[in-house]
Amino acid sequence: MFNFDWLSGIDLSVAKTFILCAFLAPLIFSLFLKKEYIYQGAVDVKPWRNLKIWIMILTIFMIGIYSYF
Repeated sequence: MFNFDWLSGIDLSVAKTFILCAFLAPLIFSLFLKKEYIYQGAVDVKPWRNLKIWIMILTIFMIGIYSYF
């Protein structure tokens, strides 16, 4: 179905670094979001509604799991 034989020459550390950078991309993107966009449609401005906090928590969690395994 898919032919990934061309990836066999890539070192595992290079592949892990590439994937970790892909996990960091949403984190970096979220840091530049405006406050109006983060709380758009929210009834109140509570800290648990902050999209930046959730993206940071989830990204750090995913990086931790991926780094361990």
